[in-house]
Amino acid sequence: MTPEYRIETEKIITSYLHSNDITDIKYIQVEQTYRDLGSEINVWNVKTMGGNWLVVEGEDAPMNLYTQDEFYFSTDEAYSFHIGITQRLHARHHKEFKHIIDELPLDIDATKSISRRLNLAAVSLNDIVGAENIQSIGLTCRESLIELTAALVDANPTLLKENNLKSADFKGIAKVAISIYAQGKSNCNLRKFSRSLSEMAWDYSAEVVHSSNKNIPDAKICLLFTCAVVSMFQNLYLKFLGFDAEQKCPECKSMDFNLHTTDDGVFAMLCNVCGHKVVVESVEDVNG
Repeated sequence: MTPEYRIETEKIITSYLHSNDITDIKYIQVEQTYRDLGSEINVWNVKTMGGNWLVVEGEDAPMNLYTQDEFYFSTDEAYSFHIGITQRLHARHHKEFKHIIDELPLDIDATKSISRRLNLAAVSLNDIVGAENIQSIGLTCRESLIELTAALVDANPTLLKENNLKSADFKGIAKVAISIYAQGKSNCNLRKFSRSLSEMAWDYSAEVVHSSNKNIPDAKICLLFTCAVVSMFQNLYLKFLGFDAEQKCPECKSMDFNLHTTDDGVFAMLCNVCGHKVVVESVEDVNG
């Protein structure tokens, strides 16, 4: 343990103890260091006005404290107990593993197979052992974008012919599809940002495929770019269908409202946030 590490760790331990309402530290010292599992784990002896503690930490291990007043832990016992908890947490993490694309809404029928492909790529991030695995994720992202291209063409049969595009031209097809799904002056910036995101995902996936110098964060970024593009097109399509035309309360702009029918048969929107009532002519008026 270097003097710099000791000084910095003492500060971290002090802050950690304070966050657990343990103050008035009278003594703090490394009691023992263990290296039997390939990494350095330190057990610190801490004495305060309110009690005595053992703090276990290491560069590759989480920090935790154990009271000496109730369990009378030795340093060996605290170390063994801490390693046991760490291994259990590690096992639970893998059992309950959630990858980086869980929150992206890849749930439209036309992109189910893309979703499966990207989900498998996300899981494989845990098993990367070499550059070829990272390149493989880049290739999966590229293939997913090509499949997305096919889905966009299927949804718009005249897209290729009317715009003189080839079926493998992801950037060209994406640009036209964006202009279809995000029409009008009000969506000018949306079209620009969507095109940029599409081009970025395509170009970066190619870079990851053809480079042997990328690392795991590069693979994650590539995957996130691709997932974002797929999700973006799904939501552009929903927007195109009119799912962005929800009614809003004219007073507080909330979209949380209930539709009521008055005694004389008139429809009214009642805002659940501010209570404002708006009379509408028919249910169609509510649905836009």
